[in-house]
Amino acid sequence: MADFGISAGQFVAVVWDKSSPVEALKGLVDKLQVLTGNEGRRSVENINQLLQSAHKESSFDIILSGLVLGSTTLHSAEILTEIARILRPGECLFLKEPVETALQWEPLTPEEVLDRLLFVQITGKKLNFEMGSSSQLKLSITKKSSPSVKPAVDPAAAKLWTLSANDMEDDSMDLIDSDETGKREGKGTDKLPAQLPLPWDGRLQTWGKDASE
Repeated sequence: MADFGISAGQFVAVVWDKSSPVEALKGLVDKLQVLTGNEGRRSVENINQLLQSAHKESSFDIILSGLVLGSTTLHSAEILTEIARILRPGECLFLKEPVETALQWEPLTPEEVLDRLLFVQITGKKLNFEMGSSSQLKLSITKKSSPSVKPAVDPAAAKLWTLSANDMEDDSMDLIDSDETGKREGKGTDKLPAQLPLPWDGRLQTWGKDASE
């Protein structure tokens, strides 16, 4: 029994059928009582009455079915569905049954069952939630608080990215060519901060009596 991980305080169900010897069934229940203690609970269910049981869903920590010595219990799909219903999420089912092709028609003693039948033992674990259950998701999203104080602005950066009204008055500026330097100068309400070179030599554009020179 220690292999099934049964401990004190757990609720355990034992499923049996008419092939389970009475003395073997009683011995199994006595062992479970020692393992689960006074805080635990043991329930013995006949497999033919399991579908009519009044157990609520998620009632048992461990379910043992077909594990009584000498038992030849067979499990239908309906029985397995009911076992899954009353088993708690994340807990285990331990099931044992003979392979159907090896069953004999004549009654067998417990000793003959062990000698002549081929058994398969299955351990199943229920998913960690109930089918059809729902719960609200807790999202760790926190609202960002707006800063109460605006960050300081670098004066140099503010000066670099600031435009004055005069900077936008393109119509108030006239560009003329200098006949000597070949460079462009600005006249108007504001002068250009520097002379801009032209793509041609201004002297070649000069007209007068000395143009042939």
